[in-house]
Formats: sequence, C-alpha cells, structure tokens
Amino acid sequence: MGYNKNDFEDQETIEPKRLTHEEALKFFTEKELSPSISSPWDIVKFQTALTITGTIFTIVWSMFFGAKADVVSVMLGGVLGIIPTSAFIIRVNLVKKIDSRLAKRFISSLVYAEVIKITLTLTIIILSIRFYQNLNWLCFLGMYIITLQSYWLIGFIKFKKL
Repeated sequence: MGYNKNDFEDQETIEPKRLTHEEALKFFTEKELSPSISSPWDIVKFQTALTITGTIFTIVWSMFFGAKADVVSVMLGGVLGIIPTSAFIIRVNLVKKIDSRLAKRFISSLVYAEVIKITLTLTIIILSIRFYQNLNWLCFLGMYIITLQSYWLIGFIKFKKL
C-alpha cells in the first residue's frame, strides 16, 4: 500500500500556536523556560572543571596509595573528552558564520564535525597507548566517561553570566 502526494493535498495544514511567555508559564516554571547554557563552550568549561577535579582527587588518592600512573591516565581521559568537543564546536561555528541560511550545508557540517570528533578521539586513544606505557585503563576510560556525561550533567547546572 503506497501513498500518493495527492492523498494529502485536501487536508488542511495546522499551524502551531505560538505561546506567549505568560501562556508558557502556565505549563512550565521560569527555571524550566530559561536555557541551561548560553554557549556550547560552557560544556567545554564544565568538562575542563570535571577533569581538573578528577585529577586533584586522583592526586590526593595517589598520596595515600602510591598510584602515580593514575594521575596521568585521568588527565589523558579528560583530554580525550575536551579536545574532540572543542574541535566539533569550532567546525560547526565556522559554517554557522559563513552561511546560516542553508540548512543542507549546516547538516553536512554537523556530520563532518562529528567525523572530525571521532577521528580525534581515536587518534588520542592510539597516541595515549603508544606513548604512555603505564596507562591505567580504568582511570583513563572512567574520566573519559565522566567528561562524556557532562552533556547530561550540565542540564542540572545553571551558569550565570557575570
């Protein structure tokens, strides 16, 4: 059973109703209506803060248990999250500034930026394995997962612009 373009021509198109701010407040709170972040760079800042916090925690941990290799592994895991995210944002912003009217170009830019992000991620993993022989995989991948979770965690935090 196939559909023909003419099957839908006689139906009315329903335009969505735009709510005013007061009407939206009936359904949502003011906090829910305000955006969590104002810039994608807030994610990178949050990832950096998580990496620094994780590194400091690991330094304190290594003072008591003597696991010096874990500190570098945690830092490399954080870098594994921060650098590809930064490259993605830079790539998307370049195309956004050039021509924001062409959706097709923007979507292809998103795909290309994601390819760059994946390539950088794999490159950092390979370089980490190649040049750091004492890599603690649990600390390395644990910090990487924490930096990846920052995309979700940042929704719970409101950044205030000074």
